[in-house]
Amino acid sequence: MVRGVTLALSSGGARGFAHIGVLKSLQRHQIPVLGIAGSSMGGLIGALYCTGYTAEMMEELAQGLRRSQWIDFSLSKMGLVRGQKLLGLINLLTRNRTFRDCNPPLKLVAVDIERGEEVVLDSGSVAEAVRATTSIPGIFSPFVKDERLLVDGGVLNRVPVDEARSLDPKAPVIAVDAGIDISPHVKSVFDILFQAFDIVARELRRYKPLQADVIIEPSLPFAREAQFTRVAEFIRAGELACDAKIPEILERLEGSA
Repeated sequence: MVRGVTLALSSGGARGFAHIGVLKSLQRHQIPVLGIAGSSMGGLIGALYCTGYTAEMMEELAQGLRRSQWIDFSLSKMGLVRGQKLLGLINLLTRNRTFRDCNPPLKLVAVDIERGEEVVLDSGSVAEAVRATTSIPGIFSPFVKDERLLVDGGVLNRVPVDEARSLDPKAPVIAVDAGIDISPHVKSVFDILFQAFDIVARELRRYKPLQADVIIEPSLPFAREAQFTRVAEFIRAGELACDAKIPEILERLEGSA
């Protein structure tokens, strides 16, 4: 039997806290994670896990998170949020780790906004890579790395299955898609930006279906206006969705032996 699985964790804003629930379920069922590829929020959760956080530690951290800890509004023409406070927070949480320090191994996805190209981040500072993959266009200023202007990986690759498969080609890939929010009520510039991003994501998913061995799609309610107050609900939804897929995951593990 293959000794574990690799994970492809999607973008999805605060809905991505469901990834913590998936990790809780896998831990409880003693299914090892051999590597994680993540985009945007999935990249953040993956980075914490691969730098030593358990799912329970991340759950506690997420429930205590406040916007003031990571939001620094900016007058920059490149984005509404500067992103330096987020970078500092992630550096603190990951203890300045590099990709070499990650166990299991980690890959994050960003997009070069000037060239329209996907960029896979798997070397150097983990915190800088997280800052890049979470740079939602129009919200966060892009992150400059290796002379590239990088934005959110979800622009081109919401659920990085290929990158997860490359971490261990023999292991089954579990794709976790935290879903897309489309609301009939748009009330602010933030709503407009997020709505536009989610509409693009919906079309991307339609024309580029997931090619993973197991797909987990937690049942998450629309929550844009109060999403950071519903962390426990999102985590629980991820846990329940993964629990329901455990028989299929075990079958995949046995079949790939």
